[in-house]
Amino acid sequence: MKRLVIGLLVVAAVVGAGVIGAVRLWPRPAPSTPKAEPPATASGTVKFLMEQQWAIRMKLAKAEPTILARQITATGRIVPAAGRQAIVAPPVAGLITSPALPRVGQAVARGETVATLRHVPTAAESAQIETSRIEQVRLVVERRRAIEAVAATEARLDQARRELDRAQQLYEYRAIAQRQLEAAEIDVRVAQAAHATAVAQRDALHGVEARSSADGPTAYTITAPIAGTVVRVTKSPGEQVGAGEAILEIVALDTVWVEVPIFERDLPRLAGSDRVVFTTASLPSVELSGRLVNRGAVIDPRTRAATLLFEIANPEGRLPVGLMVNARVDASERAQALLVPRQAVLEADGKRFVYVLRSGEDFERREITVGDEHGAQIAVEQGLKAGERLVTQGAWQLRQQELRPTGVGAHTHE
Repeated sequence: MKRLVIGLLVVAAVVGAGVIGAVRLWPRPAPSTPKAEPPATASGTVKFLMEQQWAIRMKLAKAEPTILARQITATGRIVPAAGRQAIVAPPVAGLITSPALPRVGQAVARGETVATLRHVPTAAESAQIETSRIEQVRLVVERRRAIEAVAATEARLDQARRELDRAQQLYEYRAIAQRQLEAAEIDVRVAQAAHATAVAQRDALHGVEARSSADGPTAYTITAPIAGTVVRVTKSPGEQVGAGEAILEIVALDTVWVEVPIFERDLPRLAGSDRVVFTTASLPSVELSGRLVNRGAVIDPRTRAATLLFEIANPEGRLPVGLMVNARVDASERAQALLVPRQAVLEADGKRFVYVLRSGEDFERREITVGDEHGAQIAVEQGLKAGERLVTQGAWQLRQQELRPTGVGAHTHE
């Protein structure tokens, strides 16, 4: 009995060893390698599920056909408008006695005192100073005469207007001849011209006035000839300044001009067109319109371009002098094009494209040729058909889906 048990144990050990060896020799499956992401399809078709569209709040727009003016683009520069820039300089040399001068960016009013000047003459300059004083007195007298002339011509103008009213009433009643009425009208026009001349002479004499200070030397009060903003200060209090030497510069920024160079080959395309739109790098989303002031009568021999001048209202002063702007000038010719939102147009590898809806979840990448820009929209010349719907909000996410497709049912978030 004991021998039988021992034999059974030996047999069991042999069978177990055979099973373990068989398991060790059994071929193992090869380790699985991760599947590479499929590349973007050559046709440009992208699958984008409804759940993904909802997640990114996708929006579509329709390509709308319209007739647009061709545009000429150029880079312009903000310059002061005519009569809105002044260099403030004294008529004589002297020492600036003002405790402080206006600072850059400070607003000044017309006629406001911006500096005071003291001139102590030497023996050699006494004769010149005396002559200058006589000239100042003469200017004061002339200014007073000009003021009186304005009052006199204004009175004559009022009288001539009353006489004209009386002549018109008498003419209606056939009490006077037509030539007498015409003579009254001529008198009014003559009085108006005389009054305008007197006003111009009075204004021309407005400026620097001389006064004698308590300590002897002549003191000059320098006033601002125009209202505006100080853009440059070249002197300091206590500094010597020469006659005619600039102390500061004032520019009125409420209205500015834009110099826009247009090449001579594009000048014929501007016939009858004066609409222009400006944008700046500092305010890219803001479009400003301008009014044509001068079409440019001279072509620069170096650049072969004529400089057009446009006027822009600048009440908030956001356009400083010297600022570079991008100009889009409408040409005279018209062309049909499809307008699409700028947001829908993407660019990669030097090509521009959009995503066009083919079905509910299928989109096609379509290369396009763009034309002129019109604010938030851009003209498409080739690659689209009228009425096709393309993606605006969500176009970038579609591009990422095309480059790195996600699994079915995956979500893409903004």
